[in-house]
Order: sequence, then structure tokens, then C-alpha cells
Amino acid sequence: MSDQLVIVGAGGLGRILHDWLSRDAALRQRADIVGFLDTRPDPALPPGLDCPLLGNPLDYQIQPGQLFVSAVGAPALRKQLLDPLQAQGAAFLRYVERAIVGARTELGEGVFMMPGVEVGTDSRIDAFAFLDTATLIGHDVVIGSHCMIGAMSFVAGGVHIGDSVTVHPRAVIAKGVHIGAGATIGIGSVVVKDVPPDVTVFGNPARIIST
Repeated sequence: MSDQLVIVGAGGLGRILHDWLSRDAALRQRADIVGFLDTRPDPALPPGLDCPLLGNPLDYQIQPGQLFVSAVGAPALRKQLLDPLQAQGAAFLRYVERAIVGARTELGEGVFMMPGVEVGTDSRIDAFAFLDTATLIGHDVVIGSHCMIGAMSFVAGGVHIGDSVTVHPRAVIAKGVHIGAGATIGIGSVVVKDVPPDVTVFGNPARIIST
């Protein structure tokens, strides 16, 4: 019997993941995409998208055989929407089929890697982290839970990224840098020194622009 795959989040990222997962023949042999969960009662799904809205993730009652995948871009919101499902014992898809993952690298529950992602040896990617297309992660890197790493970013060896961090596309994080939990790295930024928690940095070199 195939799993019933439910996508949490019916926005742009949800529709991207629906499109991508629908194209994966191997995945479709073991899971059928049955619908979306979203907090909005009418997320305005395109007419050609034949995939219904099943309910709100905050009060949805999981069904036997259901497998969930997170498609919520904002880390804090992702945690808020996934926590009630986790409390019910929901199972989450870990998707790394089109990525290269180095030896002894640990991957948490619900980690999702888009095509072209490369992760070096002896790293750790914690639960529900999302690594977008063509992101390169070095050796001995730690990426915390619920992080969003934007497309074509580069994270050098020994970097430690705390929980719920957003790294926007094409950012570069230098070797050994620590990024505090809840921080945001602006698009195209070059981070060469540690970033405190809950701040936004931007530029080359990156500087704090808001707290």
C-alpha cells in the first residue's frame, strides 16, 4: 500500500514541491500526493493543480498511512505548523534523492534537499531543515532544525548554524562562523564573522541591519 503524502503549506514553496515530487517516478511508486494543509481557508490554488486543501495543520487529525512534507518557507512559522502534527506522532518525509551527502553526515527527520545540493563529510543537518537548489555545504557543518538555506548558497567547513535561521539565496558563510538561532542572512551576503541570535545581516562583508 502506498503512503498518502500530505504537503504542509500551499503557497509558492508548496506548489514547487508538489511539482517536483510529482516528477519523481520512484517516489510516486511508494507515495501518492493527496493534498495540502494550510492555515488559510482558501489559499487560491491554481485551477490546473488537481490537489485539494485537506485542512488546517493546527487542528488537523492525522490519518493512518499519511506521510507529511514541510513546505513552509519561514522557519518560525514552519515550527508552529509542524509542532501539532509532531505531537500526534506524524511521520515526515526525508527527501535527499537528488542530493550528494558525504560520509558520516547525519540527517534529521523531515530534512528536504532540492536537486544539486551537496553536503560534505561529518556534517549534521537537523530536523525539518530545507536546503534549496544547488546549495553547497562544507565538511563538519551543523545546521539547526527548521532552517531555510536559500538556493546557490555556500556554507564553508566548520560553520555552525543555529535553529530557525534563514539564509537567503547566494549567501556565502566563511569557515568556522557561528550563526545564532533565529538570525537572517540577506541575499548575496558574505558572512565572515559570527552573527548573534535574532538579527538580520546584509552586505559584503555582512553587517547587522536590524534586530
